[in-house]
Amino acid sequence: MKTLLSRAILGAWLGALSAGAVLADDVILTHDKPFYSAFLQAVGDICGFKEQSYNPPEQFKAFVTSSIASGQTPEIFTWWSGATFRDEMVATGQIGQLDDLWAELIASGSFTAASAEPFTVDGHIYALPLGINKWVMLYNPTLFAKAGIEGEPKTWDELMAAAEKLKAAGITPFVSTNQDGWRGFIWFEEIMIRLSPTAYLGLFDGTTSYDDPIVREAFQIWSDMYAKGYFSDPRSNQEVLDFASGGVAMNLIGDWAIGLMAKAGMEVGTTLDAFVVPNIKPDLPAGMIYEASPLMISVEGAKNPAVMNAMRCWASDAGATVWSETSGLFMGNLNAPAPNAIVPKINKFAVDNGAALYTRWWEGVPADLQGDSVAAFASFMLNPTMEQADKVMAQLTTLHDAYWAENK
Repeated sequence: MKTLLSRAILGAWLGALSAGAVLADDVILTHDKPFYSAFLQAVGDICGFKEQSYNPPEQFKAFVTSSIASGQTPEIFTWWSGATFRDEMVATGQIGQLDDLWAELIASGSFTAASAEPFTVDGHIYALPLGINKWVMLYNPTLFAKAGIEGEPKTWDELMAAAEKLKAAGITPFVSTNQDGWRGFIWFEEIMIRLSPTAYLGLFDGTTSYDDPIVREAFQIWSDMYAKGYFSDPRSNQEVLDFASGGVAMNLIGDWAIGLMAKAGMEVGTTLDAFVVPNIKPDLPAGMIYEASPLMISVEGAKNPAVMNAMRCWASDAGATVWSETSGLFMGNLNAPAPNAIVPKINKFAVDNGAALYTRWWEGVPADLQGDSVAAFASFMLNPTMEQADKVMAQLTTLHDAYWAENK
């Protein structure tokens, strides 16, 4: 039924295209997310593009940056928002502007103007959203019940008490891996915004140093959780299966992972739900980490009718509906159905509590510092002692202070 609905919406959208509109099968969408390949191609089948993936992310970054340097920028490709979007992509002058397309989307009521903000640089818009996602704690209600946990934790103490009950029941409380080499910052950023959002945001412009007492407090909390046996093996490269198999109760991740968990056999409402992590300091306002994933085109792609129509179709009600139905992800189109029951629940929490949205660490930190910094976090996960934490903080302090001394 959903597929029929999507095709019906698509038919209406295609009927509205001008007589000169072009769809082509040789347009390529390049990305670093092979776990999305089938979902992207489902949209591509109706929008006239083929997906092509590179993995791990560092290989993808090398391909894209070398392609831009050689004047062969991919026609359509994904990236990350924040500093790396501005400094590594838009600053090259090789990314096509999408101001006119966004004007159409906002005028139609499909997107809000706020949805374009993460992709706006110096007044121009350079991307469509692949996704606009909030980071939450996915959890398995069945395992919570097995451990005797009633309801979702509302305070940090309740979250730690739940972890103790799960451990006592023989269930690992949290899955946390360094799969694909980028996940090392996840728990650090979450603990930081639960201690001091101001200090966390200061890491992005050098006003907070990585040897700040708040940073050390974050590492201490993180280290204590490891010492209590709350985390899964960080060396695993099967994070989805580790969680979906039923041996681990919680997963701190973007809501984009809900679809992946459902595909792995978890059922929303029975074995899969989510809550917002409570603050460590209870007087802080509600807040969540968020990320906005850009879908960009080259300057040459902007001149190609087939590329532009593929992008227009991607953001259309039809494209967004197919994306939602196949991937379980939300791209921001208000006319597309919610991909699952969890996304509206989290959005309602944000509205009801006036939750602040904090840029994800990966997008907030200067692009030149990403790789070495995330490797330092990963080294702590492999040896989560405070002795190692002090080494990591010293390494990060040297790295970031040197950068800001030259770039302020």
